[in-house]
Amino acid sequence: MKRHYLSVFALFVMILFAFGSVDTEDTGDDPLDFGIDSSSDDDSSSDSSGITKAAYDRIDTGMSYSEVVGIIGTSGEEQSRNKIDAVPGVMESVETIMYSWQNSDGSNMNAMFQNDKLIQKAQFGLK
Repeated sequence: MKRHYLSVFALFVMILFAFGSVDTEDTGDDPLDFGIDSSSDDDSSSDSSGITKAAYDRIDTGMSYSEVVGIIGTSGEEQSRNKIDAVPGVMESVETIMYSWQNSDGSNMNAMFQNDKLIQKAQFGLK
């Protein structure tokens, strides 16, 4: 029983440390404003080095990686790669590569290619 109380106490201390590091200074009327400054000097919607929602919407399944890079304007970062070797007379080899692009504000896009053809895409927070 004593061990149970010690575990609960340790959990309570961890929670205090996690929430104790949040800046609770009153910065306005927003109760969910934890003092995190998400503004910047430049307008992220005009950031030509990042991916936009408009560019994402122009990307279609079946496009090659080079076509996608042409739309976005920059190469993606390879996240994973898998290759299944061919079985003669049964199937050709299949190579699957996943790339990601991330903007400075955390918004991002992932794209999965099989044999250099886009098969799946996803995005979070693009503007």
